[in-house]
Amino acid sequence: MRDTGKNTKTLFDLDPSSIICLYNINLKGKGAYLFHAGENGYKQKIVFNGQEYDFMPILAQGFELHGDGKLPRPKLTFSNHQGQISLRLDRFNDFINYKVTRIKTFVKYLDNINFPNQINPHAEPDADAAFPDEVFFINQKTKEDDNIVEFELVSLLELQNSMVPARSVYSNICPWVYRGSIGCGYKGKPIADSKNKRFMPSGYFPQTNSEGQLMDTSMVGAEVYLSGEYKSTEFAPYTADGAYVTWQAGQSYNRGDVVQIVPFDMDSETNPVGIYVCMNNGTESNPTNDGYNWVRDECARTVCGCRLRFSDSATGAGGGERLSSNPDSKDSFWTESEEGLPFGGFPGVDPYEFK
Repeated sequence: MRDTGKNTKTLFDLDPSSIICLYNINLKGKGAYLFHAGENGYKQKIVFNGQEYDFMPILAQGFELHGDGKLPRPKLTFSNHQGQISLRLDRFNDFINYKVTRIKTFVKYLDNINFPNQINPHAEPDADAAFPDEVFFINQKTKEDDNIVEFELVSLLELQNSMVPARSVYSNICPWVYRGSIGCGYKGKPIADSKNKRFMPSGYFPQTNSEGQLMDTSMVGAEVYLSGEYKSTEFAPYTADGAYVTWQAGQSYNRGDVVQIVPFDMDSETNPVGIYVCMNNGTESNPTNDGYNWVRDECARTVCGCRLRFSDSATGAGGGERLSSNPDSKDSFWTESEEGLPFGGFPGVDPYEFK
Protein backbone atom coordinates (compact mmCIF):
# COMPACT_ATOMS: atom_id res chain seq x y z
CA MET A 1 0.00 0.00 0.00
CA ARG A 2 2.99 2.33 0.31
CA ASP A 3 3.66 4.86 -2.44
CA THR A 4 7.26 5.54 -3.48
CA GLY A 5 6.53 9.00 -4.88
CA LYS A 6 8.32 11.83 -3.12
CA ASN A 7 5.19 13.92 -2.73
CA THR A 8 2.86 11.11 -1.68
CA LYS A 9 2.27 10.27 1.95
CA THR A 10 1.71 6.86 3.47
CA LEU A 11 -0.87 6.14 6.14
CA PHE A 12 1.99 6.11 8.68
CA ASP A 13 2.70 9.73 7.75
CA LEU A 14 -0.80 10.72 8.83
CA ASP A 15 -1.87 11.33 12.38
CA PRO A 16 -4.15 8.48 13.55
CA SER A 17 -6.81 11.11 14.30
CA SER A 18 -6.64 12.59 10.80
CA ILE A 19 -10.02 12.61 9.07
CA ILE A 20 -10.44 10.63 5.86
CA CYS A 21 -13.23 11.66 3.46
CA LEU A 22 -14.71 8.99 1.20
CA TYR A 23 -17.27 9.47 -1.57
CA ASN A 24 -19.93 7.16 -3.01
CA ILE A 25 -21.88 8.02 -6.18
CA ASN A 26 -24.83 5.61 -6.37
CA LEU A 27 -25.45 4.59 -10.00
CA LYS A 28 -29.11 3.59 -9.48
CA GLY A 29 -28.86 -0.17 -9.64
CA LYS A 30 -25.74 -0.20 -11.84
CA GLY A 31 -23.17 -0.22 -9.08
CA ALA A 32 -21.38 2.76 -7.58
CA TYR A 33 -18.28 4.91 -7.98
CA LEU A 34 -16.28 4.76 -4.74
CA PHE A 35 -13.37 7.16 -4.42
CA HIS A 36 -11.46 9.57 -2.22
CA ALA A 37 -9.79 12.85 -3.12
CA GLY A 38 -6.46 12.35 -1.37
CA GLU A 39 -7.16 15.39 0.75
CA ASN A 40 -4.50 14.40 3.29
CA GLY A 41 -1.88 13.71 0.64
CA TYR A 42 -2.50 9.95 0.65
CA LYS A 43 -3.06 8.86 -2.95
CA GLN A 44 -3.48 5.11 -2.72
CA LYS A 45 -6.56 2.92 -2.53
CA ILE A 46 -8.37 3.00 0.82
CA VAL A 47 -10.45 0.12 2.18
CA PHE A 48 -13.14 0.97 4.73
CA ASN A 49 -15.83 -1.40 5.93
CA GLY A 50 -14.73 -3.91 3.28
CA GLN A 51 -15.27 -1.48 0.39
CA GLU A 52 -12.47 -0.18 -1.81
CA TYR A 53 -12.23 3.56 -2.51
CA ASP A 54 -9.86 4.48 -5.35
CA PHE A 55 -7.91 7.70 -5.36
CA MET A 56 -9.25 10.18 -7.91
CA PRO A 57 -7.76 13.62 -8.59
CA ILE A 58 -10.78 15.70 -7.66
CA LEU A 59 -11.43 18.93 -5.81
CA ALA A 60 -14.19 18.68 -3.21
CA GLN A 61 -15.24 21.97 -1.69
CA GLY A 62 -18.18 23.75 -0.10
CA PHE A 63 -19.34 21.00 2.27
CA GLU A 64 -19.10 23.19 5.36
CA LEU A 65 -22.21 24.31 7.21
CA HIS A 66 -22.64 28.03 7.87
CA GLY A 67 -24.41 29.91 10.63
CA ASP A 68 -26.76 31.78 8.29
CA GLY A 69 -29.07 28.77 7.96
CA LYS A 70 -28.43 28.26 4.25
CA LEU A 71 -27.89 24.72 3.07
CA PRO A 72 -24.48 24.05 1.53
CA ARG A 73 -24.13 23.56 -2.22
CA PRO A 74 -20.83 21.68 -2.52
CA LYS A 75 -18.93 21.25 -5.75
CA LEU A 76 -17.03 18.24 -7.04
CA THR A 77 -14.46 18.97 -9.74
CA PHE A 78 -13.01 15.96 -11.61
CA SER A 79 -10.00 15.77 -13.87
CA ASN A 80 -11.25 14.98 -17.39
CA HIS A 81 -7.99 13.57 -18.73
CA GLN A 82 -8.56 12.02 -22.19
CA GLY A 83 -12.30 12.62 -21.74
CA GLN A 84 -12.70 9.79 -19.22
CA ILE A 85 -15.41 11.59 -17.24
CA SER A 86 -17.18 12.81 -20.38
CA LEU A 87 -17.58 9.20 -21.51
CA ARG A 88 -19.35 8.41 -18.24
CA LEU A 89 -21.62 11.44 -18.61
CA ASP A 90 -23.05 10.08 -21.84
CA ARG A 91 -23.89 6.78 -20.17
CA PHE A 92 -25.38 8.20 -16.97
CA ASN A 93 -27.22 11.31 -18.19
CA ASP A 94 -24.70 13.75 -16.70
CA PHE A 95 -25.28 12.09 -13.28
CA ILE A 96 -28.25 14.42 -12.76
CA ASN A 97 -30.15 13.52 -9.55
CA TYR A 98 -27.62 10.81 -8.68
CA LYS A 99 -27.04 10.34 -4.97
CA VAL A 100 -23.64 11.26 -3.51
CA THR A 101 -22.73 10.12 0.00
CA ARG A 102 -19.77 11.64 1.83
CA ILE A 103 -18.34 9.39 4.55
CA LYS A 104 -15.92 10.77 7.15
CA THR A 105 -13.88 8.60 9.50
CA PHE A 106 -10.49 8.58 11.20
CA VAL A 107 -7.31 6.96 9.89
CA LYS A 108 -7.12 4.79 13.00
CA TYR A 109 -10.43 3.06 12.19
CA LEU A 110 -9.57 1.98 8.64
CA ASP A 111 -9.53 -1.73 7.74
CA ASN A 112 -6.43 -3.80 8.56
CA ILE A 113 -5.69 -4.41 4.87
CA ASN A 114 -4.62 -0.78 4.46
CA PHE A 115 -1.54 -1.31 6.63
CA PRO A 116 1.64 -3.41 6.34
CA ASN A 117 1.17 -7.02 7.41
CA GLN A 118 -2.56 -6.27 7.36
CA ILE A 119 -2.46 -5.04 10.95
CA ASN A 120 -3.84 -1.67 11.98
CA PRO A 121 -1.26 -0.38 14.51
CA HIS A 122 -3.50 2.39 15.83
CA ALA A 123 -6.78 0.81 16.89
CA GLU A 124 -9.29 -1.88 16.12
CA PRO A 125 -10.95 -1.23 12.72
CA ASP A 126 -14.47 0.02 13.31
CA ALA A 127 -16.93 0.68 10.48
CA ASP A 128 -19.32 2.34 12.93
CA ALA A 129 -16.72 4.86 14.09
CA ALA A 130 -17.65 7.38 11.42
CA PHE A 131 -19.39 10.70 11.36
CA PRO A 132 -23.03 10.70 10.20
CA ASP A 133 -23.20 10.29 6.42
CA GLU A 134 -23.60 13.50 4.46
CA VAL A 135 -26.05 12.85 1.62
CA PHE A 136 -26.33 15.09 -1.43
CA PHE A 137 -27.62 14.84 -4.99
CA ILE A 138 -26.00 16.03 -8.18
CA ASN A 139 -28.12 19.00 -9.18
CA GLN A 140 -26.35 20.08 -12.36
CA LYS A 141 -23.16 19.93 -14.36
CA THR A 142 -21.72 23.42 -14.13
CA LYS A 143 -18.65 23.00 -16.35
CA GLU A 144 -17.21 20.52 -18.85
CA ASP A 145 -14.15 20.92 -21.04
CA ASP A 146 -11.06 18.94 -22.01
CA ASN A 147 -9.53 19.47 -18.58
CA ILE A 148 -12.24 19.29 -15.92
CA VAL A 149 -15.87 18.44 -15.25
CA GLU A 150 -17.58 20.24 -12.38
CA PHE A 151 -20.81 19.30 -10.60
CA GLU A 152 -22.99 21.19 -8.15
CA LEU A 153 -24.48 19.16 -5.29
CA VAL A 154 -27.58 19.98 -3.30
CA SER A 155 -29.59 18.44 -0.48
CA LEU A 156 -32.77 16.52 -1.24
CA LEU A 157 -34.91 19.55 -0.33
CA GLU A 158 -33.21 21.70 -2.98
CA LEU A 159 -33.11 19.10 -5.73
CA GLN A 160 -34.57 20.39 -9.00
CA ASN A 161 -38.01 18.98 -9.82
CA SER A 162 -38.19 17.30 -6.41
CA MET A 163 -41.62 16.98 -4.84
CA VAL A 164 -42.28 17.51 -1.13
CA PRO A 165 -43.88 15.40 0.18
CA ALA A 166 -42.48 12.78 -2.19
CA ARG A 167 -45.78 10.87 -2.46
CA SER A 168 -49.03 12.22 -3.86
CA VAL A 169 -52.12 11.49 -1.79
CA TYR A 170 -54.63 9.39 -3.75
CA SER A 171 -57.38 7.33 -2.19
CA ASN A 172 -57.43 4.30 -4.49
CA ILE A 173 -54.28 4.51 -6.60
CA CYS A 174 -51.08 2.87 -5.42
CA PRO A 175 -47.87 4.70 -6.39
CA TRP A 176 -45.57 1.70 -5.91
CA VAL A 177 -43.94 0.07 -8.92
CA TYR A 178 -45.42 -3.42 -9.22
CA ARG A 179 -42.85 -6.06 -8.25
CA GLY A 180 -40.46 -3.23 -7.34
CA SER A 181 -38.36 -3.66 -4.23
CA ILE A 182 -39.70 -0.48 -2.59
CA GLY A 183 -43.26 -0.49 -1.27
CA CYS A 184 -44.74 -3.36 -3.27
CA GLY A 185 -42.12 -6.08 -3.13
CA TYR A 186 -44.41 -8.74 -4.63
CA LYS A 187 -42.50 -11.70 -6.07
CA GLY A 188 -45.10 -14.45 -6.25
CA LYS A 189 -46.75 -16.15 -9.21
CA PRO A 190 -48.47 -14.20 -12.00
CA ILE A 191 -51.97 -13.30 -10.84
CA ALA A 192 -53.80 -10.91 -13.20
CA ASP A 193 -53.47 -8.21 -15.84
CA SER A 194 -53.77 -4.46 -15.31
CA LYS A 195 -57.59 -4.71 -15.28
CA ASN A 196 -57.68 -7.48 -12.65
CA LYS A 197 -58.53 -10.21 -15.15
CA ARG A 198 -57.03 -13.26 -13.50
CA PHE A 199 -54.85 -15.91 -15.11
CA MET A 200 -56.28 -18.72 -12.98
CA PRO A 201 -59.75 -19.28 -11.47
CA SER A 202 -58.28 -19.42 -7.99
CA GLY A 203 -57.15 -17.03 -5.30
CA TYR A 204 -58.98 -14.00 -3.97
CA PHE A 205 -62.67 -13.63 -4.82
CA PRO A 206 -64.91 -10.71 -3.92
CA GLN A 207 -68.21 -11.39 -2.22
CA THR A 208 -70.71 -13.68 -3.95
CA ASN A 209 -74.46 -14.00 -3.53
CA SER A 210 -76.35 -17.12 -2.47
CA GLU A 211 -76.11 -18.48 -6.01
CA GLY A 212 -72.36 -18.09 -6.11
CA GLN A 213 -72.41 -15.15 -8.51
CA LEU A 214 -69.97 -12.28 -8.14
CA MET A 215 -71.65 -9.30 -6.52
CA ASP A 216 -69.22 -6.75 -7.95
CA THR A 217 -67.77 -7.81 -11.27
CA SER A 218 -66.32 -4.32 -11.76
CA MET A 219 -63.68 -5.14 -9.16
CA VAL A 220 -62.68 -8.59 -10.36
CA GLY A 221 -64.24 -9.90 -13.52
CA ALA A 222 -65.68 -13.39 -13.70
CA GLU A 223 -63.50 -14.20 -16.71
CA VAL A 224 -60.08 -15.76 -16.49
CA TYR A 225 -57.44 -16.29 -19.15
CA LEU A 226 -56.70 -19.92 -18.36
CA SER A 227 -59.79 -21.79 -17.24
CA GLY A 228 -60.22 -25.29 -15.84
CA GLU A 229 -57.39 -27.03 -17.69
CA TYR A 230 -54.71 -25.25 -15.67
CA LYS A 231 -53.92 -25.15 -11.98
CA SER A 232 -52.06 -22.44 -10.11
CA THR A 233 -49.35 -24.92 -9.15
CA GLU A 234 -48.26 -25.01 -12.80
CA PHE A 235 -47.06 -21.43 -12.38
CA ALA A 236 -44.23 -22.51 -10.09
CA PRO A 237 -40.87 -20.94 -11.03
CA TYR A 238 -38.79 -23.07 -13.33
CA THR A 239 -35.33 -22.30 -11.95
CA ALA A 240 -33.73 -23.34 -8.70
CA ASP A 241 -33.27 -19.75 -7.49
CA GLY A 242 -37.01 -19.01 -7.67
CA ALA A 243 -36.99 -17.03 -10.93
CA TYR A 244 -38.87 -17.76 -14.13
CA VAL A 245 -36.98 -18.73 -17.24
CA THR A 246 -35.92 -15.83 -19.44
CA TRP A 247 -37.62 -15.63 -22.82
CA GLN A 248 -35.41 -16.87 -25.66
CA ALA A 249 -35.75 -15.82 -29.30
CA GLY A 250 -36.53 -18.73 -31.63
CA GLN A 251 -37.93 -20.92 -28.87
CA SER A 252 -41.55 -22.08 -29.04
CA TYR A 253 -43.82 -21.58 -26.03
CA ASN A 254 -47.22 -23.07 -25.20
CA ARG A 255 -50.35 -21.91 -23.45
CA GLY A 256 -49.69 -21.46 -19.74
CA ASP A 257 -45.90 -21.05 -20.03
CA VAL A 258 -44.42 -18.24 -17.97
CA VAL A 259 -41.30 -16.28 -18.90
CA GLN A 260 -39.48 -13.25 -17.63
CA ILE A 261 -38.04 -10.31 -19.55
CA VAL A 262 -35.10 -8.51 -17.96
CA PRO A 263 -35.06 -4.84 -19.06
CA PHE A 264 -31.81 -3.48 -20.47
CA ASP A 265 -31.85 -0.79 -17.77
CA MET A 266 -33.22 -3.08 -15.06
CA ASP A 267 -33.59 -1.46 -11.66
CA SER A 268 -35.08 -3.43 -8.76
CA GLU A 269 -36.79 -0.28 -7.47
CA THR A 270 -38.11 1.46 -10.58
CA ASN A 271 -37.86 -0.97 -13.50
CA PRO A 272 -38.02 -4.59 -12.29
CA VAL A 273 -38.18 -7.81 -14.28
CA GLY A 274 -41.41 -8.29 -16.28
CA ILE A 275 -43.39 -11.55 -16.04
CA TYR A 276 -45.46 -12.76 -19.02
CA VAL A 277 -47.93 -15.65 -19.46
CA CYS A 278 -48.31 -17.36 -22.85
CA MET A 279 -51.86 -17.58 -24.25
CA ASN A 280 -51.44 -19.80 -27.32
CA ASN A 281 -49.50 -22.90 -28.29
CA GLY A 282 -46.52 -22.58 -30.63
CA THR A 283 -45.80 -18.94 -29.78
CA GLU A 284 -42.33 -17.65 -30.71
CA SER A 285 -42.94 -13.90 -30.63
CA ASN A 286 -41.38 -11.42 -28.21
CA PRO A 287 -43.74 -10.88 -25.24
CA THR A 288 -43.01 -7.16 -25.05
CA ASN A 289 -44.64 -6.39 -28.41
CA ASP A 290 -47.23 -9.15 -28.79
CA GLY A 291 -50.30 -8.52 -26.66
CA TYR A 292 -52.29 -11.29 -28.38
CA ASN A 293 -50.11 -14.28 -27.57
CA TRP A 294 -48.69 -12.93 -24.31
CA VAL A 295 -50.24 -11.17 -21.32
CA ARG A 296 -48.07 -9.38 -18.80
CA ASP A 297 -48.65 -9.89 -15.10
CA GLU A 298 -49.58 -6.41 -13.90
CA CYS A 299 -51.35 -4.78 -10.99
CA ALA A 300 -54.38 -2.52 -11.31
CA ARG A 301 -52.84 -0.40 -8.53
CA THR A 302 -56.10 -0.55 -6.57
CA VAL A 303 -56.97 -2.09 -3.22
CA CYS A 304 -58.56 -4.99 -5.08
CA GLY A 305 -55.41 -5.52 -7.14
CA CYS A 306 -53.44 -5.62 -3.90
CA ARG A 307 -55.85 -8.14 -2.36
CA LEU A 308 -55.51 -10.39 -5.38
CA ARG A 309 -51.89 -10.83 -4.34
CA PHE A 310 -51.79 -10.41 -0.58
CA SER A 311 -55.14 -11.55 0.83
CA ASP A 312 -55.12 -14.75 2.90
CA SER A 313 -56.78 -16.73 0.10
CA ALA A 314 -54.29 -15.37 -2.45
CA THR A 315 -51.44 -16.80 -0.39
CA GLY A 316 -52.82 -20.28 -0.89
CA ALA A 317 -53.06 -19.68 -4.62
CA GLY A 318 -49.44 -18.73 -5.12
CA GLY A 319 -49.63 -15.08 -4.11
CA GLY A 320 -48.44 -13.39 -0.96
CA GLU A 321 -44.74 -13.96 -1.54
CA ARG A 322 -43.05 -10.67 -0.85
CA LEU A 323 -39.54 -9.30 -0.50
CA SER A 324 -38.70 -8.96 3.17
CA SER A 325 -38.20 -5.44 4.51
CA ASN A 326 -35.27 -6.81 6.50
CA PRO A 327 -32.26 -7.29 4.18
CA ASP A 328 -30.81 -9.89 6.56
CA SER A 329 -33.86 -12.15 6.52
CA LYS A 330 -35.29 -14.48 3.93
CA ASP A 331 -38.26 -13.61 1.75
CA SER A 332 -41.50 -13.87 3.63
CA PHE A 333 -45.13 -14.64 2.92
CA TRP A 334 -47.41 -11.71 3.51
CA THR A 335 -51.02 -12.16 4.58
CA GLU A 336 -53.64 -9.46 4.91
CA SER A 337 -55.00 -10.75 8.21
CA GLU A 338 -51.57 -10.56 9.89
CA GLU A 339 -49.77 -7.73 8.10
CA GLY A 340 -52.48 -5.71 6.35
CA LEU A 341 -51.93 -4.74 2.72
CA PRO A 342 -48.78 -3.07 1.37
CA PHE A 343 -51.11 -0.71 -0.50
CA GLY A 344 -49.51 2.67 -1.12
CA GLY A 345 -52.68 4.72 -1.51
CA PHE A 346 -54.65 6.47 1.22
CA PRO A 347 -58.23 5.08 1.24
CA GLY A 348 -59.02 7.07 4.38
CA VAL A 349 -58.96 10.39 2.51
CA ASP A 350 -61.79 9.36 0.15
CA PRO A 351 -64.59 11.12 2.12
CA TYR A 352 -62.76 14.45 2.06
CA GLU A 353 -62.84 17.09 -0.67
CA PHE A 354 -59.79 18.96 -1.80
CA LYS A 355 -60.03 22.65 -0.97
